[in-house]
Amino acid sequence: MIPFFSETPGQPLVWFGVAHIALTLCFILSVVLLWIFSPKLKDTRAEPWIRYGILVLGIAFEWRVFESRMLTTSVFRFPLCAVALYTLYYAVAFKKEKVFKIAYFYAFGSLLSFLFYDTPFGLDRWSGWTFFGAHAVIAWLAVYGVRAMGYVPVRRDWLRSMVFLAVYAFIAGYAKLRFGGADELFLFTAPAEFLASFQESSPLLYLLAFSSFAAVMIALMYLPVRALARAD
Repeated sequence: MIPFFSETPGQPLVWFGVAHIALTLCFILSVVLLWIFSPKLKDTRAEPWIRYGILVLGIAFEWRVFESRMLTTSVFRFPLCAVALYTLYYAVAFKKEKVFKIAYFYAFGSLLSFLFYDTPFGLDRWSGWTFFGAHAVIAWLAVYGVRAMGYVPVRRDWLRSMVFLAVYAFIAGYAKLRFGGADELFLFTAPAEFLASFQESSPLLYLLAFSSFAAVMIALMYLPVRALARAD
C-alpha cells in the first residue's frame, strides 16, 4: 500500500490508451447520470447526504494540493480549475447561489483536464486519483448545483463570469511577469506540447487565440442551462 501513496511517479497513464479512454468515459457517464437523476433528490432526505458525499470527496481529492497551494503559491496564480473547485465547493456547501451562478461557467476545465491531463502520475498512485478525482468533483458540483439545488445561471451571470475571468487573468498575468512562478492559467506557456511551437512563434496571437477559446468554452457552458430554462 505504501507505493500507492508515494510521491514518486509509477506507471504513467498513456494518452488515449485503454485506461485513459475508460477513465474519461466513466467520468462523462457519471456527469450524465448525475444530470438525469439529481432532480429526483430535491426535497428528499437523501439530498443532503449526496451533497455532503460530493463535498467530502472534494476534500479527500484536493487536500494535499490545497496545502501546497496555500503554502507555496500566490492566490493570483491559482489555475482556473482550482478557482472553479474552491468557489463551487463554497457555493454548494454554504448554499451561496450568486457565487455558484458565476463559478458554474468555469467547470468546462474538468473535461479538458481529463482529455489533456498534465500529471505524471497514473492510476497506480493516489496522486493520479486525486488529480482526476478533483477535476471530476468540479463537474459534479456544477451539475448538482443546477439540477438538485435549482441554481440555474442566466445570461447576466454568464456575462459576469466573463468579466471576472478577464480581471483574474489580468492580475494573474501581471503576477507571473512581475514575480515569476508558475503560469497556471497558461497565458504565456502552452498547456500542451502540440501548442508549444505556436506559442513560441507568435506569443500575442497565441494569447488571443487561447483567450478566445476560453470565451467559447464559457459560452458553451451556457447552452445546457439556457435549454433547461426554456424547458421550464
